[in-house]
Amino acid sequence: MAPKFSIALVLVLTVSVSTISHAADINLVRGAKGEEDTITLKGELKLGDENKFRAVALATNRATVYLESQGGKLYPALEIGKIIRIKGFATAVQETECASACAIVWLAGEPRMMSNFSSIGFHTPYTTDQNGNKKSDIAAGALIGSYITGLGFRQNVATYVVTAGAKEMSWLSKSTADKLGIAVTFTTAAQRRRGYEAYAEGLKAANASPPAYEAAAQSYRQSAVIGFAGAQNNLGNLYGTGKGVSKSDKVAIYWYTRAAERGEPTAYLSLANALSEGTEDTVVVVEALQYAMLAYNFLPEGQNKAAAETLATALTAKLTQADKRRVLELVTRWVPLYQEGRLQGDRTAP
Repeated sequence: MAPKFSIALVLVLTVSVSTISHAADINLVRGAKGEEDTITLKGELKLGDENKFRAVALATNRATVYLESQGGKLYPALEIGKIIRIKGFATAVQETECASACAIVWLAGEPRMMSNFSSIGFHTPYTTDQNGNKKSDIAAGALIGSYITGLGFRQNVATYVVTAGAKEMSWLSKSTADKLGIAVTFTTAAQRRRGYEAYAEGLKAANASPPAYEAAAQSYRQSAVIGFAGAQNNLGNLYGTGKGVSKSDKVAIYWYTRAAERGEPTAYLSLANALSEGTEDTVVVVEALQYAMLAYNFLPEGQNKAAAETLATALTAKLTQADKRRVLELVTRWVPLYQEGRLQGDRTAP
């Protein structure tokens, strides 16, 4: 998503061109008992905002900083980023925009979070002369480079941040972040807890007597949307069997794939079974065997691991030696987009 207007990163002594009249709005919201606090930062970053943020940061020991801004002055961004790193705060941009100076702040978080609908943008710092002409500022670029390497990132990250021109924007995707070595997660700690709670509610409903599959589907969906892989796999199971939802093999494969991307071994087996059902297409069989082998490699000893071995043996018999070598290459190179911390283990959950 490209904005219609973005604010330049500027040095403290330069004048920025801005249509925003107010400085950033910075607030601290206390978390419930046992939960971390939340700091929100919205609006253009101006001189003095670093002091406002410092005062808020000193009032809490554990917080996630939610960012929403098109940018602003460079100096307060660098100072706020340093405070975030010293305090060990997380940063998050969720379903909103964080560009220019704001993105510089976001990089300081540990961890740093985004969503599928986040817009996090970088461009070279520049100054604007009296005629409105924009010129890249080498000195500001050097400050950004020093800041980024000070955060522990490699030089390629510093280069990426200032590559886009003054009138351009490099919008960061999850895949680009992975390539650059910028660790990014899609959920906060509170969301992950809620995701697991909804998953547990889904299990309880599915295993009730009689099973409440519609309620299970609703709970699984809540957890799956947050990103919990176990719920994504189990929601796929419901779509595959038509329990509690309208049967749809395509939707089932969609959720199995999302769970597999998050390193859920049970989903490897689910996806292998779904892909292999009734097909002789070599391309599909290769993919199905890939996931069957991943399931066998990562599932604990038990019924599911044995099922993965049986399926892998059957699929192997359909392929040539060249196809088998291709499968081994795919398995060796497999890296999930995100490794789920809580795995389902040896069970085929409803």
